[in-house]
Amino acid sequence: MAPRPLESLDQFIARLRRAVASGAQEVRFGGHHFSHAVVVEDGRWRVRKLVLDRARADAFLKERGYFMPENAEDLAEPGEPIVFEAADLEGLVALLKTASWPMW
Repeated sequence: MAPRPLESLDQFIARLRRAVASGAQEVRFGGHHFSHAVVVEDGRWRVRKLVLDRARADAFLKERGYFMPENAEDLAEPGEPIVFEAADLEGLVALLKTASWPMW
């Protein structure tokens, strides 16, 4: 998979709102490859950095004989740190508007 074109903040906010409206509990985003995720946990809206477990990556490589950025993106899970946290979606959107974009 080729790197994605960069998504503007306005494009991401629109995609986030559509995903939430359709029931998504996680929405990934970042630069050319996803590096962060918006997640809803315990009623809180959080932006978490995507973290790749090394053992999981090594097992994938051993099984398939290749490992590319999109594999890392697919295998990564929202982890630490929590970059932003808000009580609701609009609060999170306001925080995202204060961030450097794109978030890497």
